[in-house]
Amino acid sequence: MKKSEVFKLIQNIEDPVKDGDKILSNLHYTHFFMMDSYKKLLLSYDLTFTQANVLGIVNYFSPNSATLEEVKEMVLESNSDVSRTITRLAEKGFVEKMINKENRRKVSIKVTPKGQKTIKKIDQDGSFKRFTQTISLPEAKTFVKVLGKLRESTLL
Repeated sequence: MKKSEVFKLIQNIEDPVKDGDKILSNLHYTHFFMMDSYKKLLLSYDLTFTQANVLGIVNYFSPNSATLEEVKEMVLESNSDVSRTITRLAEKGFVEKMINKENRRKVSIKVTPKGQKTIKKIDQDGSFKRFTQTISLPEAKTFVKVLGKLRESTLL
């Protein structure tokens, strides 16, 4: 069976309980589709998804700096190596690592002008907005609610 045929099959939902495997397969397929699309878009900015996430977090604290612990608390990927990601971002010139003035054993991370310029370009890039441009506000709210239910059900 071809991938396109599998996708048609998993879209045919008649009962959420009986077709739970189709719902989860659809979610899984969509996750990888979206991540692949993001990966391709972020390549032109010399960023991976994790690097873009961490850069956005560090920028959130701008004009102040962030600590490694603050970034770790906010990062989306629970098993990502934030320290290594920050080192790579620093090597690329997107962030700057500095010794924390209050606690010399800690590192402060600050977004650089290059990092801010890149974030601004990404924010203005219509390619990212096309993923959600056809979704209405009620659809978006329902989508977020359903995703929340999926996350909550895994906590039981």
